Amino acid sequence: MSDKDSRPFPILLDVEFLDRISEPVRDKKAKSVSALIRTALERYDFANVIVLKPSQLQISVRLPAPIRQNLRRLARAKHTSVGQLVRAAVESYLPQLESGAVDQMEIPALPPVPPAESVLAPPPPRPKRKRKAAKKKPAPKAKKKRQSGFN
Repeated sequence: MSDKDSRPFPILLDVEFLDRISEPVRDKKAKSVSALIRTALERYDFANVIVLKPSQLQISVRLPAPIRQNLRRLARAKHTSVGQLVRAAVESYLPQLESGAVDQMEIPALPPVPPAESVLAPPPPRPKRKRKAAKKKPAPKAKKKRQSGFN
């Protein structure tokens, strides 16, 4: 299949995997990432494919409203999901908890995080938008009644 016959097809890939499949292109072993993927798809036997998905569970966590709002705001600003931010925070905290550096029921004193990067920080104030003065429309002209010659 030539490149002229193909159209873009979005595929979500991990950054590490994309970097791995870009290496043969950099080393001139493949024409492009698209060509590498097309060749792999043509040669792969999908009859016995086993898709391994990481098992995930959805849980509910009680969080104060300001933390929920700030998590959503920070996720939008970082172009990621709230779940990714929660995982990053928990994965950063677990080694401290597992090593015994902090007690499970104690909230450790942490160095301050820059306000823009913390879910505990209040959201930045929204800039006030200036309202444009409404243009006044001229009053509609009154229609003149025609006088007829028959009064």
